[in-house]
Amino acid sequence: MPELPEVETIKNGLGRRIVSKTVQNIEILNEKSFLGSKKSVVGQQVIGVSRRAKVLQIELKNQESLLFHLKMTGQLIYLEHNTRLAGGHPSHDWHSALPNKHTRIIFTFDDQSKLYFNDLRKFGWCKVLNKVDIAADFKKYGPEPFSTSFNANYLLAKARSRTSITVKQFLMDQSVVAGIGNIYNDETLFISRVSPKIKANKINLKKWQLIVTIARKVLESGIKHGGTTDSDYVDAEGKTGGMQDYLNVYHKTGQRCPNDCGNIIKRIKIGARGTYFCPTCQKEDK
Repeated sequence: MPELPEVETIKNGLGRRIVSKTVQNIEILNEKSFLGSKKSVVGQQVIGVSRRAKVLQIELKNQESLLFHLKMTGQLIYLEHNTRLAGGHPSHDWHSALPNKHTRIIFTFDDQSKLYFNDLRKFGWCKVLNKVDIAADFKKYGPEPFSTSFNANYLLAKARSRTSITVKQFLMDQSVVAGIGNIYNDETLFISRVSPKIKANKINLKKWQLIVTIARKVLESGIKHGGTTDSDYVDAEGKTGGMQDYLNVYHKTGQRCPNDCGNIIKRIKIGARGTYFCPTCQKEDK
C-alpha cells in the first residue's frame, strides 16, 4: 500500500485542485466503502487537504473531514473535463470510462469536476468524521517521522519492553511511528547498517539516533522523487513515482550489494512481510 511519501504526494497534487471547491453530490456505489453521513459533506466547501500517517484527509468548511485509507488497491481519480489526475493503485482500466466496475464512491463538485474512489478489493475506506472524532482516531498513531517527538530517546524508551519483536516490525508498527511501511523501512535499515532481524530492545541510543536521521532522509527522498512505483503506484499527476530508481535493497533480490561488500541482496520474511537486506552490511552483531 502507499506509504508516507506516496500519500504526501497525492495530498499535494489533489490539494492544488480541489481546495475551494464545494461538494455538490455524493454517489455511493458500495455501502461498506463509505462510513458516515452524506449530509455532513454535501454542500460543503473543501478548505484543505492534509495527511496523517497513511491517511489522506480532505477538510471541509463545517469542520467535518473526509478521511481516505487506500489500503492495498484503493485509488483516487480526479476528473475535470478531459484531464485525469490520480493517486493510489491504478488498474488496467485506468484509461477507461468512469465510473467503472471498481468505482465505489463518486464525489461531484460545484464545477462538475469529479473525484472517484475506486477500489478493486474493497479494503479501502472513506470516513466522515468531525474534529473530535478525528483527534481520537489519530491517537492510535505514533509521531510523524518529521516531528520532534520522533527521536532516539523516544524510540529507546518505546523499544525497552518490546522484547519479542524485531526492529523491522517495530518501525512498521504505526503506533510507534506513523507512515513508515515496508519499502522505506528496508531502505532505512540498510543505510543504517542495522539487521532487520535484530530485536528492537537490543538497539542502543547511538544507533537509534542514526536510524532517525536516515529515516528522515529516505522519506524526504521519497517525497522529492514522487514516491516509489512498486507495481502500479502513480502520483496525483497520473505519473509513476521515481524513487524506485534510488532504492538500494528493496526488490533487489540476487543483485550485488551497492556497498560493494561482495555479497548479494537477500529476501526473507519477517512478520509475514518480504524483507530485503544485505547479510554482510547488516549483520546482527553490528
